[in-house]
Amino acid sequence: MPNIQISQTLKTDLLIVGSGIGGLSCSVEAHKKGINHILITKTQLGSGASFFPLKASLGIQVTGDEHDKALFQQDIERVAQGMNNPEIVKAYIEDSPQAVELLNEIGFYPWKRNDNRPACFAKHARPIYLINEWQKARKNAEAIIAQQNKTMLFENASLVHIATENNRVVGAVFAYQNPEKGGRKIVYFYVQTSTIILASGGIAGLYKDNLYPADVIGSTHFLALQAGARLTNLEFIQFIPSFIAPKYKVLFGEHTLKYCTVVTDKNGNSLFPDLSAEEFTQMVAERSAYAPFSVDFDCVKFDLRIMQYLLEHPEEQGVYLHYSSKLYQDQTEFYRVYLDWLKADAGIDLLTDCVSIAPFAHSCNGGIEIDTNAESAVQGLFAVGELSSCIEGANRLGGNSVGGSLVFAKRAMAKIQQDLTACQDATIDEQAVENAKIFAEQALNCLHNENADSTLTASQVLSEIRQAMTKFANVYRTEENLCKLQEKLARLERDFDPIENADFQGIEIFYGLKTAQAVVNAMLARKESRGAHYRADYPEKSERSYRQMTSKMIN
Repeated sequence: MPNIQISQTLKTDLLIVGSGIGGLSCSVEAHKKGINHILITKTQLGSGASFFPLKASLGIQVTGDEHDKALFQQDIERVAQGMNNPEIVKAYIEDSPQAVELLNEIGFYPWKRNDNRPACFAKHARPIYLINEWQKARKNAEAIIAQQNKTMLFENASLVHIATENNRVVGAVFAYQNPEKGGRKIVYFYVQTSTIILASGGIAGLYKDNLYPADVIGSTHFLALQAGARLTNLEFIQFIPSFIAPKYKVLFGEHTLKYCTVVTDKNGNSLFPDLSAEEFTQMVAERSAYAPFSVDFDCVKFDLRIMQYLLEHPEEQGVYLHYSSKLYQDQTEFYRVYLDWLKADAGIDLLTDCVSIAPFAHSCNGGIEIDTNAESAVQGLFAVGELSSCIEGANRLGGNSVGGSLVFAKRAMAKIQQDLTACQDATIDEQAVENAKIFAEQALNCLHNENADSTLTASQVLSEIRQAMTKFANVYRTEENLCKLQEKLARLERDFDPIENADFQGIEIFYGLKTAQAVVNAMLARKESRGAHYRADYPEKSERSYRQMTSKMIN
């Protein structure tokens, strides 16, 4: 049996995990405040969902004038449906106009959208900034971080343990693969620190069809839970239609549905034979107004019918859309930016190509519960970006995700600076540090499963998780299917040895499996339909409004 041993110890005031927009924003803010920190990313700098290129642009919605503050709060609270924290929303509304400047500091150069179109799910229009050119931004970020003398950067290192003592952060363990040495040999190092910012992304990578880079699989959620943080609202996952063909995993522009004339199976049979032409046109026009699936609209039947068809025909990957030529005659900015990008970068023409779509996991509205400073229930453990349960609830307004990363990066760093100043004269108990390292090694080695199936590989486990989550935990959910999924995940846990597969990301994949179990448990617990969560066996919204929290370990 492999024996995991920590071979090196590093010390830092602050540890930042993840280098998407959230992590980079935290690093830049830390540098400005003179805080020595280590920035660690699983792959290369500028990774994660925020740098995923298969979309035309990302939007950032910010508060308009003073009058807009109340309207913005109304918009957010209306779609959240009691599932979020109003105090965190207030913080976002107050800080978002200033926080957007952080994009310039990390190498993105946003521009303000010209049209006055309300964001997805919003009733009121307000300023929306757009960003794109992911590769250029990544190069800019590399140059910016390289110039920061307060930053130590590690790439190709994965978080595998968070060390705590008396509900306080004391360190973390990373698995590191040195690309210069080749092979699959992993070494483990310990980072001694009192403060960790987790900015490592969401859980959509637990699904086969997702709009994520392949490396983001939700493993950090379970690590935070294991450390004592609370998870909330995991059942509210945003699914949006995306392309199966002609090019897989490209973001579909829902606004184009206004010009869709029919949705069919591969043989050309309509999926909506019960609707008249007028009823179909009305349904797709309404559905064109927002991207993520939600039960809060009459056109919910569009998504449910598609998913039911795919469940009943597992041999099919998607359904087929047919468009009117009027689509390319629409000259409004919102259409032209998307359609031009779609043709130029993805090589897709919606009129001439055979177009197939399916629901893709996009982002999660829940995650680690945080306060208005982005701190979790564990002292010194912060969460920024999609990993956190931020201003979202049952639904999320379009353009609030990146904005949340910026606002709470700044708020987290302000709180961290305050905390570090308050404890700068504190003495370090070296024996306690050594004890934390020993415990971390023991905790990792205890993951060894002596009864495991030796033929079951890490890649097989991840593939099976993704296939099962896509089938049973998509937009159409039932207790029967979710229980089948529970059993499937339990069997994988029973048969898999993460330590024997440690050189092949076995530990991370095991933690992703545990996060998947937490997601399914949350879906089962919410016996109602609300926002992004639909239960076919409980199709109505319950009068009892509550938030779901996973405050203890998932067995």
